[in-house]
Amino acid sequence: MIGAAPFIGAQGLLARGETMQGAIVRGIDPALEPNVTDVAAEMRDTLLPKLVPGEFGILLGSDLARKLGVGEGDQVTLIAPSSQVTPAGVVPRLKQMTVVGTFSSGHYEYDSALAMLHMDDAARIFRLEGPTGIRLKLRDLHQARQVTDQLAGSLSGHLLLLDWTRQNRTWFAAVQLEKRMMFIILTLIVAVAAFNLVSTLVMTVQDKRADIAILRTLGRARPAS
Repeated sequence: MIGAAPFIGAQGLLARGETMQGAIVRGIDPALEPNVTDVAAEMRDTLLPKLVPGEFGILLGSDLARKLGVGEGDQVTLIAPSSQVTPAGVVPRLKQMTVVGTFSSGHYEYDSALAMLHMDDAARIFRLEGPTGIRLKLRDLHQARQVTDQLAGSLSGHLLLLDWTRQNRTWFAAVQLEKRMMFIILTLIVAVAAFNLVSTLVMTVQDKRADIAILRTLGRARPAS
């Protein structure tokens, strides 16, 4: 294992004027998050220091920010599913957030839905007492499923354990299918090339049999093997 980082995972709505977008809200520790994700590692010295607890800053995926029509310094409203009781009745919790920057991970699923803020701010907004999960980064990503199974056997309680192969099952299945198809295609290419080579040699020998017969008739000895 290379690193570990706690986080708060939740869902919410981000609103800007009349535009609203569903978002995956992730409360992170700016000091530990770079240990588990490459995107956070790229923002270690630029955007992550802007997530100061109590200031309610938020980082948006580039496509999510584009849908909302916001940029750095703009205000968005985060609508949390947890409700609060007021004299007017039960209403959802609203919080004005300041966009401190945008990021691009290269995956549309994340860039169009992920929003990151400081874990302390997320705990206050969603009324939580601490992190809801821990993310681990392994030296060998292909061992993720085995490590998950080991943790499932050693930990107790109502826990949800996910590895990247299960969390991105559709993408992983597409990669596996691509690998199988590439293997089949390359095998067919090699088989066709080998068949063409063998058939060319056989046809060449067949074409030369008459010449060989004439040479042997004239007394040409067969070459020693």
